[in-house]
Amino acid sequence: MQTCPICRASLNGAIVCRRCRAELGKVQEIEQRGRMLTVTAMRMLVEGDAGSAVRWLGRARSVHAVPAVRTLERLALVAGAADQTE
Repeated sequence: MQTCPICRASLNGAIVCRRCRAELGKVQEIEQRGRMLTVTAMRMLVEGDAGSAVRWLGRARSVHAVPAVRTLERLALVAGAADQTE
């Protein structure tokens, strides 16, 4: 997280916003968890397991729904459909 979700101040790695004093530790933990789930899903895609990737991306979306996760989920769904037609 580069900016405070409340006031948009630059965080520079801080856990407490310098401007609004919001404590962002839990938010940053959730963001990190979403990234870890997404990385696991990408690993599954690389290994050719689109079904597992879709499941991991569903979990990532429930934790941290960013556009990249939704895009990867669509990609994994297409890959899974292609695997089923072969």
